[in-house]
Amino acid sequence: MIDVNILPMEDVLLTGIEFTDDVCFSGNSGQEVFDKPIEDGGKPISGLLYERYDNGNLAYYSYYKNGLADGDYVNYYESGRITSFQKMSKGVITGEFISWFDNGNLKSIANYKYGFAITYREWNIEGVLINDKLEPSEFEKKMIDKYDARAK
Repeated sequence: MIDVNILPMEDVLLTGIEFTDDVCFSGNSGQEVFDKPIEDGGKPISGLLYERYDNGNLAYYSYYKNGLADGDYVNYYESGRITSFQKMSKGVITGEFISWFDNGNLKSIANYKYGFAITYREWNIEGVLINDKLEPSEFEKKMIDKYDARAK
């Protein structure tokens, strides 16, 4: 199972950049995070980025490299409990993903490659398994093979 290492909120607030004011999505794909709009000379953000709910709790935090999520990405419920934990690489989910219900019960575990779910298990709030994907679809296999070939 995934090794979940969550930063304390104080560390995120102390070392991170809040997604507010001039911080925005920009760049060629519109999915990169910049310190201000690219038209105004903005540069892609590298480092820890976070957003907060109106109540002050974290909504999420993620590490970014050259404007794209790269590393741990943690989402929170407004209550402060963790919604999900995943690893990102160049803006795409890579490796294990785990999510929880607001009551703390496990909701899902998946393994991703190039953003495609290789395996996926999901439980209802009572802990009953309701979805069990054991392998990628044929389309997903073809896409993964294509990306693997490009990576060589």
